Amino acid sequence: MEATIEAIRKKEMGSYKASRVFNVPQTTLERYVKDRKKSSSETLKTKLGRKQVLPCAAESDLAEHCLLMERKFFCLTMADVIRLAYQLAVRNGIKTQFCKRNEKAGRKWLKNIIRHHPQISVRTPEGLSLSRARGFTPESVAQFF
Repeated sequence: MEATIEAIRKKEMGSYKASRVFNVPQTTLERYVKDRKKSSSETLKTKLGRKQVLPCAAESDLAEHCLLMERKFFCLTMADVIRLAYQLAVRNGIKTQFCKRNEKAGRKWLKNIIRHHPQISVRTPEGLSLSRARGFTPESVAQFF
């Protein structure tokens, strides 16, 4: 890719011909060539898109905490994870665009973190009926096992 960008910058070939020779979309090449202030290697290292709200380390710590809670059979709801993210950002002094009035992150943020960490599952807890709670005695558990 660097060779392609350098060839276009040195005017050895145009973006159309380079896209055909190196099998790279023409618009991608034009976007990379447009920024002449950076070298071709720096241009390729530049990440596109929005920046993450939480740093990678904080996001993976939050994901690990959610998984720990699941292993302990404590189901976290969407609202719990959103509040945890806000508290994590506040306690670590991370400046975010989270809603300070409601003290929680947004649903779009939750959707993105679940996409980044697919092992997290956010569930809606189910209620326990009174008869099941009464039936859960040491004798019934011993009889089952």
